[in-house]
Amino acid sequence: MDDSTESGISASPGAARPGRRMSFNSAASTYHRGRPPYPDAVFDLLASRCGLRPGARVLEIGAGNGLATGPLLAAGAHVVAVEPGADLAAILTATHECDRLDVTIADFETADLPGGFDLAVAATSLHWLDPVTAIEKIAGLVRPGGWLAAWWNEFGDTNRPTPFRDRLDEVYHDLLPAEPGYRSSRSHVLDTDRWRQRLTAGGWFDDIDVDIVEWQQALTADTARDLWSTFPNIAELAPPDREQFLTRLGAIIDDEHGGIVEDPRLTVVYTAARTGRRG
Repeated sequence: MDDSTESGISASPGAARPGRRMSFNSAASTYHRGRPPYPDAVFDLLASRCGLRPGARVLEIGAGNGLATGPLLAAGAHVVAVEPGADLAAILTATHECDRLDVTIADFETADLPGGFDLAVAATSLHWLDPVTAIEKIAGLVRPGGWLAAWWNEFGDTNRPTPFRDRLDEVYHDLLPAEPGYRSSRSHVLDTDRWRQRLTAGGWFDDIDVDIVEWQQALTADTARDLWSTFPNIAELAPPDREQFLTRLGAIIDDEHGGIVEDPRLTVVYTAARTGRRG
């Protein structure tokens, strides 16, 4: 899901508000508590298709608090993690510090980075970058024959509707009436034609594959409050409305679902092979 419009329901694509790119850093501790890890299947895919292995050199774009960094390091990779938010980078470093991790605090567009990476990854971050200039810069940093992998968590699955989501739609209707209804929404991450065009622009990458991992996240009232607090459109509500939203969210789980719900998730993974084109 596009974090520029992320709301806990699928969102249609749109231009990101400039301030939202750094909004996660301003609430880094909540983000660290609230965001779930990516499923193991993502990293199994990187190992089988994209050469993730001990000794691989991996560039991570928009590393955040390290939700992808940890599994990359666990696979034995050497990781250069680029993160513009100093508070998120501090959490990443404290959580994953080792001699195979180099953290660069900078915008990817202006970061001075070495080349020759075997794999570049962007976990819920590529949509924040200008697609034309970003793909060209990534191509200059990944060796021919290397790989690019970009993925996003989709916080909900319209093909697996639930009573919890239907009830939550009522809260959105009251407090965020412009949001699309859950069952009729569509995420940009599932617009595969759009992303294939973006990833292949300029002829730097080809052999695009799209994999969709289905999973579920168990939510309590507290973990749901933390998660929804990280969605920009919830964070941007006026404080009384934000508290009302989060209180009603928690009450649905506690009062109607016995304190826990299994909420469907998708992780949509795009992988692309670096061509032999030279810059």
